[in-house]
Amino acid sequence: MRIHRLARPAVIAAAAVTLVAAACSNTSSTSSTSGGTTTGGFQGTALNGAGSTFAQPLYQLWSQSFLQKEPGAQINYQAIGSGGGIEQFTSQTVDFGATDVPLQSDEISNLPNQNYIEFPTALGAVVFAYNVSGVDSGLKLDGKTIADIFLGNITKWNDPAIASQNSGVNLPDEPIQTVHRSDESGTTAVWTGWLSAESPEWASKVGADKAVQWPGGTGASGNDGVAAGISQTEGGAGYLSYDFAKTAGLGIADIQASDGSYVAPSIESISKAGGGLNFPIQSDTTIINSTAKGAYPVASTTYVLIYTDQTDQAKAQTLVDFWTWALTDGQSQTEQINYSPLPSDFAKSALKELGKITVNGTPVSPTSSMG
Repeated sequence: MRIHRLARPAVIAAAAVTLVAAACSNTSSTSSTSGGTTTGGFQGTALNGAGSTFAQPLYQLWSQSFLQKEPGAQINYQAIGSGGGIEQFTSQTVDFGATDVPLQSDEISNLPNQNYIEFPTALGAVVFAYNVSGVDSGLKLDGKTIADIFLGNITKWNDPAIASQNSGVNLPDEPIQTVHRSDESGTTAVWTGWLSAESPEWASKVGADKAVQWPGGTGASGNDGVAAGISQTEGGAGYLSYDFAKTAGLGIADIQASDGSYVAPSIESISKAGGGLNFPIQSDTTIINSTAKGAYPVASTTYVLIYTDQTDQAKAQTLVDFWTWALTDGQSQTEQINYSPLPSDFAKSALKELGKITVNGTPVSPTSSMG
């Protein structure tokens, strides 16, 4: 089956986001709008970033909003997957990289410069989404059952393992058609990490990584590619970020937590999972299977990578200003597109990481307009 990429609303439409400041980018002052703007101060400069498709809708929204602060701050973000973001960050072809899983030891050793920061920007979730006629959102599934679906052990929607968890639901006698990511993806790393914790068979046969050898199914690039694949296939099912699944209008499963309850992804349940985050970020930092009551089991953070030793004053200032804004005022926008804000104490710790950025050894502080 050939996968077509799904058309998405304007706020999250482009995989490669180029936000142009238009005529106001060359002015020394701008008029006030509802979000407030700078007047006669630092106007920002263009930045290039790449990585996570999971975070792309949020980064696009933030980038558009930040133009009200610094109208010269074009954020050119390529949503190419976490693996691609790490590669471009390593090759120093972008000003920041974006990944949904922390850097691993081999990735850190490959960096040309060990002076970098890694901090989370928001919380999200990876969901099991499906397209089954007559079956609404809220299908209840445990981790073993989902692993068995992707392993090919369960092939029909009315399989007893699914039916036993969904009394009263009219499940059709039709095949399950799975869709998975074909590119290196932090979303895949989160999902396969959770499956490995839920199923010893999955852990031994497939394992967890940004790219794995899938036992079957159809591959698609990006979260939007997976959403398209499920949408266009009767009986389709796959994993993708909560925001993309909601936007595509797909059915979304409630997943069994460690206490036996079934939890739906929501702003509240994702937020509960983030309560246990701590600095410093380690290679094994995760919020999957949080023990907090009501926490969604497959919640995730998404991270930004920046080298601290900068040489371009304007770029360094824009990096500090943009991410300072994102970790403060920008957090209030996360819920608009089905992400959750960082816990406030954790956001403050992330802000401290930005304080490590320097230009030729001199620390870069946020401009006064960042508060």
